[in-house]
Amino acid sequence: MNTEKKSASRILSHREGSVQPMFDGAPIGPLSPSSSLLVERRDLEPTSWQSHLHEDQLLQFFMKPAVIGFSLKDAATTRIPVALGQAVFCPRKEWHNIKWGERISVLSIRISDSALMEAARERLTEKSLEIVPRHVITDDRLTHLLFALDAERARGYSTGKLFVDCIESALANILLTSFNTFAPRSIRGKGGMAPHVLRRVIQFMHANMDKQIGLKDLADCAGLSLSHFSFQFRASTNQSPHQYMLRLRIERSKELLKDFRLSVLDVGLEVGFRNQQHFATVFRNSAGVPPSVYRTQL
Repeated sequence: MNTEKKSASRILSHREGSVQPMFDGAPIGPLSPSSSLLVERRDLEPTSWQSHLHEDQLLQFFMKPAVIGFSLKDAATTRIPVALGQAVFCPRKEWHNIKWGERISVLSIRISDSALMEAARERLTEKSLEIVPRHVITDDRLTHLLFALDAERARGYSTGKLFVDCIESALANILLTSFNTFAPRSIRGKGGMAPHVLRRVIQFMHANMDKQIGLKDLADCAGLSLSHFSFQFRASTNQSPHQYMLRLRIERSKELLKDFRLSVLDVGLEVGFRNQQHFATVFRNSAGVPPSVYRTQL
């Protein structure tokens, strides 16, 4: 695949809409709650040659082994074996010819321009972005994130927007640090954010616990960029913003469960869980028992 070099300020502007897939076929399951990190799962039957022009940068994550016939426009055909958990990166504005001879299962993820610009601004001394695609990407961090993203998709995105935002930021940083030709610099201030800033962010989390806030809301509260905020917050708390918010929600739910006028569902909704099943699962993972059992032990 060809490389594509652009200044960070000239990466194409953010677009709304659905993923333009490498593969034809209807997506399975719900839409992502994020307007930038768009995710679609497809289970597809064997097909003859297809041709696609990608308007966005895509990751194609394979959920089962496959052998893909592939070529760029007017180039020689290559047979690419892909294992479970491996991905193919597809740069924008390139025609791809593709076919496969057996049933495949793939997760298509659009990596937003805004996320890449944010990561490039924070991490690239050269202020230039040149991601070098590979036929097949094998990266344990990428595999872990994308399996987690697919599991969240299968649950109907019950964890909410903050989780998806954290995944998007992590994916952008992995692409930048592992597949960019310019060496990235380390994030400044690895010691964490100032105590008064951290307090302000945590107070904002408490005040908005019942809402589906995003990573940008927290970064704006701290007065930091998205990438810088994520690193600073983890350095200060040893947790991602999503993990920390879950902990706050569970702590608050334990207090509310003491009020027997509230049902378990009422408590879950009050602290920001979107359904009782997800609340019960997260609560059990934290407390060791479901919320209904915890209440009987009070």
